[in-house]
Amino acid sequence: MPRFQLQRKIPQTSVISHPPFSPDRTIMVSTSVALDAGPLTHRQRRIGLTAIGGYFVDGYDLLVLSGALLAITPEFHLNPAQVGLLTAAAFGAMAFGSVLAGPLTDRFGRRPVFFATMIAFVVGSVGTLFVGSLVQLIALRVLVGLSIGADMPPSAALLAEFIPRRRRGTFTALGGVAWTAGGAVAVGVTLALYVLGGGSEHWRWALATGAVPAVILLFLRHNTPESPYWLTERGRTAEALRSWRYAHEAEDGDTNVVLPPSHDLSVGRGFRELLKMPFVLLVVCVAIYWGLNNLYGSAIVLYQPTLITRLLGHPGPYTPLLFTAAFQLIAALFGLVVCLYLVESIGRRAVGIGATALVGLGGLVVYLGISSVPLTLFAFAVMIVLLNGGSSLVYYVWAPELFPTRIRGRAVGVINMVGKACSVLSTLTLPTLYANVGITIFVIIAAAAAVNLLVMGFLAPETKGRSLADLESGASYIDQVRSRRAKSVLPAGAESVLPAGAESVLPAGAEQDLQY
Repeated sequence: MPRFQLQRKIPQTSVISHPPFSPDRTIMVSTSVALDAGPLTHRQRRIGLTAIGGYFVDGYDLLVLSGALLAITPEFHLNPAQVGLLTAAAFGAMAFGSVLAGPLTDRFGRRPVFFATMIAFVVGSVGTLFVGSLVQLIALRVLVGLSIGADMPPSAALLAEFIPRRRRGTFTALGGVAWTAGGAVAVGVTLALYVLGGGSEHWRWALATGAVPAVILLFLRHNTPESPYWLTERGRTAEALRSWRYAHEAEDGDTNVVLPPSHDLSVGRGFRELLKMPFVLLVVCVAIYWGLNNLYGSAIVLYQPTLITRLLGHPGPYTPLLFTAAFQLIAALFGLVVCLYLVESIGRRAVGIGATALVGLGGLVVYLGISSVPLTLFAFAVMIVLLNGGSSLVYYVWAPELFPTRIRGRAVGVINMVGKACSVLSTLTLPTLYANVGITIFVIIAAAAAVNLLVMGFLAPETKGRSLADLESGASYIDQVRSRRAKSVLPAGAESVLPAGAESVLPAGAEQDLQY
């Protein structure tokens, strides 16, 4: 794991005089500090936000389509099966894009894939202005889906590899908030186009507006460096050092950085390594969690306006969109609370279990309280808020931080593929299933959430406060039931640079002072 050597002086006030040191001297301590230690810099924040921007584009595209469906369905005379095919097209392409981009991200770097995805998204979004048939629209939705799916592995990897460990949970979880915020903005833009334009026939322009945030994101990403973790894996130590100093806003000579030799990448870096212990358990756990979350989440989020219309009976023409925008906005605000406080305080596991349990409970309340419109709408809103602002955020944190640098892209790609494949299944079947079983579909959702709770209860890890170096081997996952040994103020071996007994002069909390 890339580490550097940092020499730091301990002030005289922290030192007990110890021969052969005189009272006017200071002790020089050499310590190893992980690359993900230290405070968050402005450049790290910008890199993180440009990675999070990809999630915003994803959420924007999904919800802008949900609003467009209100006009696309009558214009092309779509039946429920065709509606399912149209909505599932992008999800299927996302699944393929994720599993394709994973190896590309690990082999060619995070940065090139990071840029190519947004270029493809812009092309697919602008192309909807010229759509004249369902086949053309589905083809463009496939291109858009490929680009969104392919953006997940590099974005997740860059977030994990540039953000300091103390803020990693917050920033990776913000991906889910950005997704929800993108959806809320999309609904607002769609409403504005429909109202100002005089009708929902302007759905082509609504879909094309997705190119606007993507172009802005391309501009903001142009200064993003390659990951120092990825560069070091390939022996490109000079470039890794420049990347690290750029992100940490450090000048040449500020620190004495020593990077380890490159690894033999011909050994254990393909998909087969994901089948080894403990990574296979981690893949199974997170894939099931994300798959089930998408199975019941994607469909009800995508079909929010349609489901709200059926729950309300005969609402006004834009009432479902207004409810959808309100639910998304509340979910984004709730997600901010989860990101800023809960993920790094009570932990990822507790947030995931709690949110999933309440989603299942909400499904039962919708089913049992269908005769009461206010109660049904409230329960449905709770489900949307906890899906977008709770359970989904845990995946955005877990996926990139649980796997080593050499296979991080592949792991995220495989898990995201499973999630999007479940989204395909749910969006294909929900229109027909709802037509056959009606409100009973929410009982099915509650049952799926119960299965997810069982999986998390047995397999879900807790990664709060752990460095990437600690998580790299997966040993911390295997040993999680054991008590963690008390951390020394000095890392292993550092005491050898001190005279006998000198380590006792370090005050409590000095470990934090030693970190850059």
